[in-house]
Amino acid sequence: MFERRNEQLLPFARFLARMTYSLGIAVAIDVGALLVGGVGFRCLEDLGWTDALLNAGLVLTGNGPIAHMQTGAGKVFLLLYAVLGVIVFAAVISTVMVPVLHRALHAFHANVPEGESRT
Repeated sequence: MFERRNEQLLPFARFLARMTYSLGIAVAIDVGALLVGGVGFRCLEDLGWTDALLNAGLVLTGNGPIAHMQTGAGKVFLLLYAVLGVIVFAAVISTVMVPVLHRALHAFHANVPEGESRT
């Protein structure tokens, strides 16, 4: 997916396309996690769709739920969903930052002839 060390730096237009692709994946991860939470809160706590999605969004971002969980299953789901939120955060940040960091590191090494070092 990424260019190798001995290849030229990717043109800026293609880099923007790569960033758009990465942002699309990040949005898909977020939407998927939000839907899982919304359905979970709707089914386990009998919240309306608006409150269930609001709860899911707030828990996913680390702000905490807006509705108090009434059932044991809802409390366990809230705990597991909060842990999922940390994983989703790491996945989204990684997905967005990898192309940027790769481009920066590739630009740093792009002008070094093969077999030579910068020192």
